[in-house]
Amino acid sequence: MIEATKEGARGRSAARFIGLDGIKGLALAGIIWYHLSQRTMPGGFIGVDVFFAISGFLLGLSLLREAERDGRIALGWFYLRRLARLWPAMVVMIGAVVSFAWLVGREALVGVGGKSLAAALFATNWYEIATGGSYFASTSPQPLRHLWFVALLAQVTLVLPLLIGLLQRFIAPKWARVAIVVALAACSAGGMALLYRPDADPTRVYFGTDTHCFALLLGVAFAMAVHWYGGPLVGDGARHRVAGTVAPWLATAALIVLGYLALHVGQDASAFRGGLVAAALCAIVFIAGSVFPGSWMTSLLTWRPLALMGRYSYGIYLWHWPLFVLIQMLLPGWRGKGMWLIWLLTLVSTVAMTALSWWMVERPLARRIDIMRRRRADAARSVGSAPVAGGPVPEPPTAFAPPADVSQARARVVDDVIERLRPFVTALLCALFAVGFVFGVKDAPAKSRVQEMLEANQSSLDAQNEKREHDAKAAEEAKRQAEEQAKRREQARADAEQNLTGDDITVIGDSVTVGASPALEELLPGIVIDAQTSRHIATGPDLVSNLKAQGQLRQYVVVSLNTNGTVTPDDYANIAAAAGDGHVLVIVNGYGDRSWMPGGNEAAAEYVRTHSSTATLADWNAAIGAHTDMLTADGIHPEVPGQQLYAQTVKDAIVDWIADHAQ
Repeated sequence: MIEATKEGARGRSAARFIGLDGIKGLALAGIIWYHLSQRTMPGGFIGVDVFFAISGFLLGLSLLREAERDGRIALGWFYLRRLARLWPAMVVMIGAVVSFAWLVGREALVGVGGKSLAAALFATNWYEIATGGSYFASTSPQPLRHLWFVALLAQVTLVLPLLIGLLQRFIAPKWARVAIVVALAACSAGGMALLYRPDADPTRVYFGTDTHCFALLLGVAFAMAVHWYGGPLVGDGARHRVAGTVAPWLATAALIVLGYLALHVGQDASAFRGGLVAAALCAIVFIAGSVFPGSWMTSLLTWRPLALMGRYSYGIYLWHWPLFVLIQMLLPGWRGKGMWLIWLLTLVSTVAMTALSWWMVERPLARRIDIMRRRRADAARSVGSAPVAGGPVPEPPTAFAPPADVSQARARVVDDVIERLRPFVTALLCALFAVGFVFGVKDAPAKSRVQEMLEANQSSLDAQNEKREHDAKAAEEAKRQAEEQAKRREQARADAEQNLTGDDITVIGDSVTVGASPALEELLPGIVIDAQTSRHIATGPDLVSNLKAQGQLRQYVVVSLNTNGTVTPDDYANIAAAAGDGHVLVIVNGYGDRSWMPGGNEAAAEYVRTHSSTATLADWNAAIGAHTDMLTADGIHPEVPGQQLYAQTVKDAIVDWIADHAQ
């Protein structure tokens, strides 16, 4: 992407692209904000589609210009440049991150061998889809999760020259070529909308090359339009003046819409059934408003901090997420109120590692590619071919030219020393990263502690579920005993405040409850727990009905389903209706960095306020918020002390309700 901008700077027709680095900088800022604080920027991931649109535009324009200039597309040269741009920096990052994780927290190394190989082959997105990985939820840290973006970009880059070549060979009208690319983009967007299911993890439609290539294709279609019908962009007539006045204002409107989407789109139908497509279209409008010569948008987009972020966007993207994951593991006690320190360390270390990677790998390779390009230009001129874009090769400075002053001479000496040291530093660090990578893969655990805990507890709960199925055969006897017990319950109520056990409690919950189930059973013997990982609030009424039919629905129904999606007061009303009269809902609110949790917690509080006679709140959010060091590496599931705190929070809520209503 950088090459196209530099080439454009050499000629008037391409100088209009200087603002694209600024657009990339804005998109990257949204992505980083989303990764670091999803709650405050729930839709920041739309920045990925802005990147895709810019990449498609620049790649498409570069290929079209080459085909027009040389009469063909040099596939080998094209693939070599893209591989040199994407692969070495990513491989260095993977080696460094695995080495750091081996030292800091080996839970981040679960499956790292396969994930690293998939990343090196530009197949992370399909590897995660095939192995059941999730972008939106997990039980272990995933420092290489973000490389799905690089994989998808590389896959589209692989087929893009072939697509453009086929269109130019078999489709004569240029407008038809544009229409075909737009139609392919529409098919991709339609596939995302059709395959998305609100009750399933959306990773498949988000990671799939087929369902998430529309932004890249729209960028290619716009490149075709600019290349073939870009009269207003390069002319000097009245049409150019009108378009040059209107386009920046349209780009401003597109920027406002992108800001709105970043703040309001969520990981739901708002994104996968229109939101991401809208972001891609706004990105195209934004690009169009910045490419007119003299556009006042350029003054914003060339602001140096923003332009620098865009120029080094690839390195920043590679490093910021894994460093954020590792720093959280290194400083678990700072999650929560001390999150500002983790953010600060993440940003500072990202800048440092990006600069180091640029100095060690990306800059030398960029220079090598530039030398190769110049040699191709020389070769083309020597056989009478049209010159290759990049300009004439400058004459090397004479070795006897004296420096302008002493300071320049010293600077030259320093630069020369640094350049001489660079190969040695690079070799040393790469060797260390390689050794660390080998140890990281060798010592990688098969499962994280969270996974082991959840699976062990789930196995115990599954055994209880099987027992309940067998007990269902004696439902009539259980019903008779339940009726007799109901007569005695009124007398036993007075004693419940003093001696509460689990005999009157049923829990339906998600993975947080699975993790805390041993503590619940220890603190409240006889408790019935029906919990499952990745469970949603919408399953609550059916679970309650089944437990009721089995005679396992106790007086106090603990509902702990606030982790995996949006919750409304109506959800609790539906669960209460399924339970029927004589039951008290004990609603456990949620804790974690998920955009839907604040709304779900407010829904729980609102329901309790309006149903105080039949509901109470177990404030897990406040209890664990004061003890974030009791959480596992994912910041959601409790460690053993946190499990005990969870069980105690549930018991205290029930005791408080009994005490209030006994009066």
